[in-house]
Amino acid sequence: MRRGTGVAIVWRDRHGPGCGTRVERFGLVPRSSTTSPPPMTRSFLSRSLSLIALAATVLIAGQAQAQTPQAVAQRLQQRYGALESLQASFVQTAGGQRLQGTLSVRRDAFRLDLGEQVLVTDGGTLWSYSRDDDQVVVQDYEPSRVGFSVGQLFTNYLDVFRVTAATKATIGGVAHDVLTLRPRSSGMSVRDATLYVRSSDAVPTRVRVHDTNGGTLAFDLRDVRRNVSLPTSTFRFDAPRGTEVVDLR
Repeated sequence: MRRGTGVAIVWRDRHGPGCGTRVERFGLVPRSSTTSPPPMTRSFLSRSLSLIALAATVLIAGQAQAQTPQAVAQRLQQRYGALESLQASFVQTAGGQRLQGTLSVRRDAFRLDLGEQVLVTDGGTLWSYSRDDDQVVVQDYEPSRVGFSVGQLFTNYLDVFRVTAATKATIGGVAHDVLTLRPRSSGMSVRDATLYVRSSDAVPTRVRVHDTNGGTLAFDLRDVRRNVSLPTSTFRFDAPRGTEVVDLR
């Protein structure tokens, strides 16, 4: 499978001036760049991209059965290319905030719908829509502006994370394999991620991400569907009538 677009999993060390409540609420930011979108777009984009990366990470990792860390890594490597697309609903909790939404991913295209906010890209154009602000920001989707590629989750996953532990756990009476991952790059402010997959069918159910400052992001997946047929229209966005369009292209 070809390489896709970029996603940064980067945790903010502190809130910057002028970033407003969305940065405080989401707590996730992209790597710095010379040209940045408006605060609303920057905070929403970074959080949404991080969710997509995490969800795809869970689904790829969930293909493996926990044995030794080395065996898990080898199985992950073998199954990279098997996942063409995915759909899931999710519940995300971070900083006392609880959000629900749906996720669709196909190669370098994705759609994240949180109800009041929608993020869509077809791999070339990015639409960031806020229903509260009645505004959509349109811009080129530039992989170089962020540091972690969604495509990496489908092609070279083990170049990004290494499996450091493989254990067992029972959640709600259901046996799970538990995988601990650590980023290979020191440039990521993620300390580690813990993935939980059902032992019976390797379906992922949750991920917990811990940052270097002690923060935790909890991400629970529901109704995961793999290799589903997704129409091209899934990865386009038509703004509702009357919506303010901010075109940064």
